[in-house]
Amino acid sequence: MATWNKIASPKEYQTALQRVDELIDVDHTEATHNELMLLSYLIEEYEDDQYPIRDASPLRVLKFMMKMKDIKQQDLIPILGSKGNVSKILRGKAKLQLEAIYPLSTFLGIPVEALIPGPQNQYADSSFVSEIAEPKRRYKKKEGK
Repeated sequence: MATWNKIASPKEYQTALQRVDELIDVDHTEATHNELMLLSYLIEEYEDDQYPIRDASPLRVLKFMMKMKDIKQQDLIPILGSKGNVSKILRGKAKLQLEAIYPLSTFLGIPVEALIPGPQNQYADSSFVSEIAEPKRRYKKKEGK
């Protein structure tokens, strides 16, 4: 069994991958099992460091789920409001209102967190969701008052 340290270069990474391939094809003893487990950990650590997978933005999640479930813009109107509002949200021109996140996540069958930018979704575009749900103005202020 070779001595392994933290993988620090692409060459060391390739060597570790080759060794894993070798270990998979041999009879498993306690030593080979331990080496395989150690290499798996070191390879995963290197890959996480060198090739991080970023979280998808809420807008990308929404578009992906629409494609996967064959959801049309008109299907979102009852949740997001008018056809124009749905269109603006999907183009990134309008923000997703907080009051729509839970119904939208339920409709899409995904966790609420997938539609909320923030620490749990650090790469998301925070402008996609309004900081606070602004109430819609239902009346006009009368002039002179």
